[in-house]
Amino acid sequence: MSISKETLEILRKVRTSDVTDALDSLGLMNTYEMDPRIRPLFPGVFFAGIASTAEYRVINNPLPSLAYEEFDERQYKKGPDGKAAPDALWSGGHPMGAVDEVQVIDTKQSRCGLLGSNNVLDAKVKGTVGFVIDGACRDSGECIGQGSPVFSAVRSMRHMAGRLILASVNQPINCGGVLVNNGDGIIADDDGVVVVPQAHAEEIAKRAWLVQDKDRRQRRAFYDKLGMAFDKTVELEERPW
Repeated sequence: MSISKETLEILRKVRTSDVTDALDSLGLMNTYEMDPRIRPLFPGVFFAGIASTAEYRVINNPLPSLAYEEFDERQYKKGPDGKAAPDALWSGGHPMGAVDEVQVIDTKQSRCGLLGSNNVLDAKVKGTVGFVIDGACRDSGECIGQGSPVFSAVRSMRHMAGRLILASVNQPINCGGVLVNNGDGIIADDDGVVVVPQAHAEEIAKRAWLVQDKDRRQRRAFYDKLGMAFDKTVELEERPW
């Protein structure tokens, strides 16, 4: 991991607005903010982690009419090597799940729900902290109910079989109009998703913390004047470096 644990911990203390201010201060304006159409499934989603990238191509291979038993047997059929069998209806996705990972996926704005209530749980068990897809999430009600940290462009009921095929893993991709390299930092909250380029990650994180600290002190003073009870958004802490 090219972004240190220390830098990642700082990013988990700040907001996307602090990060974009830090980027502005480095002359990196309007470059790393994903398109606003990439939105959280529900309010309050926040995560910061390391990008693990994947890209899919849109295809059009209509499935034949099958007896349900054959459809069920072939949908995710595996061969002896554990990979998709030649007659599998879905050729298979990319592996997901690692500590501090954020899955960043480009499906070309497809309506196919590559993310769903099952595979996001599987990845989370393995340590994934968030998901960003320039495309669809399905089973969205279940994903919301189970608190899955997903940002997507749309919600949809469609499956991937006959519609998507894996193009690359761990390679540079375009997601939400932003170039994302495998290993970049990703921070996401109610305001949207921001990429933290590896080359500047430590400096961006430190500047973002300073922006956040100044804002907290100002807001804390307003809370005091208004007689508002302090909450976690105005808690103060020592500089972490």
